[in-house]
Amino acid sequence: ILDTGYGLCAVFVPGNKQVVIGTKAGELEVWDLGSGVCLQKIDAHNKSAVYAVELRPDGKGIASGGGDKDVRIWDFEYVVTKDKSGAVTSKQLNIVLSKEMKMTDEVLCLSFSPDGKHIAVGLLDNTVKVFFTDSLKFFLSLYGHTLPVLTIHISSDSQLIITGSADKSVKIWGMDFGDCHKSLFAHQDSVMKVQFVPDTHYFFTVGKDKLVRYWDGDKFESIMSLPGHHAEVWGLAINRQGNLIATAGNDKSLRVWQQTDEQFALIEEREKEMEEMMEEKEVTMLASAQNTRPANIEGANLAAEPESTIVAKGLASAESLKASERLVDALD
Repeated sequence: ILDTGYGLCAVFVPGNKQVVIGTKAGELEVWDLGSGVCLQKIDAHNKSAVYAVELRPDGKGIASGGGDKDVRIWDFEYVVTKDKSGAVTSKQLNIVLSKEMKMTDEVLCLSFSPDGKHIAVGLLDNTVKVFFTDSLKFFLSLYGHTLPVLTIHISSDSQLIITGSADKSVKIWGMDFGDCHKSLFAHQDSVMKVQFVPDTHYFFTVGKDKLVRYWDGDKFESIMSLPGHHAEVWGLAINRQGNLIATAGNDKSLRVWQQTDEQFALIEEREKEMEEMMEEKEVTMLASAQNTRPANIEGANLAAEPESTIVAKGLASAESLKASERLVDALD
C-alpha cells in the first residue's frame, strides 16, 4: 500500500518498477513499487488537480495535464549515487520538466499517437486540440461534443482517434484531416474511458451507466455489452495482446474480462438489446401511467386496467416484434 496523496491518475514507468501518480493537490509523485518509497514529489501544476498522466511513446518520459490549463512534458532522469571508489551504489528515478504549453481551458485527458508524432488534448470547453509532439505546434481541432471530453485514445496505426464525453457519445475521427467519421450514442450516462484494442480498430468503452461496451470502429456498430459492475465504471485497461481487459468501478470492484473462442452471433446480441430496450420502455410507461392515473369520480365508471394486464401487453409487444423480425428474415 502506497501512502500517496489523493490520486486522480497514474502511469507505470517502463520496467514496471516505478509508478508516477498525479494528485488532486497538483503534485506528481514518483514511487518505487518494490520498497514502497516515494522517490520524488513535485508541484507539477501550481496546486491545481492533475487530471491526466500519459507515457510518451518513446518510453523516455511522460506528459501531464491539469486544472491550471497547462500541458507539461517531462523526461525521466536517473540520479546515480557512487561510493568513494566510484562504483555505482544506487540509481534513483526522477522526472524533469522538458517543455510546456498553455491551453485555453482545463486539461481533462491526453493521448499520444503511437507513432510519436502527435499529442491530443481534451479540454473542459468540449473540444480536442491536436499538436505536433516535437514542436508543440497546433495541428488539428476537433469540434462536435456538447459537454467536456473526458477520454481520448488513438489507434495503433495512428489513423483514428476516438473521444468520449459527458454528453454520452463517442466520436470517431480521422487523424489526417480531423473529420468526424461517426458519432455514436454510446452510453446512458457519461463515457468515462475509451481504448482501442492493440493493432485493430475495435475498441472498448465504459460509462457511468455501469456498462462495458465493445465496438467496431470501421463499421461503426456496437458488438456487445458486458454487464457486471453494480455502479459507475471509471477505469479501463487492455493488455498488449488484446485478449484481456480490466475495468474498475465505483462498486469498489476490479473486474478482468477474457476473450474466449466461443462463437458469437451479432444478430442475437441485437435482438437481446432490442428486447431489453422494449422492456425498459414498458417499465417506464407503466411507472408514468401509475403516476398520472386519474382518481375515480363518483358516478363515472373508470375501472382501472390491472397492472398485470399492462405488463402482459408490454411483453406481448416485444414478442410480436421479435416474431415479425424472424418472419422477415425467413422471407428474405
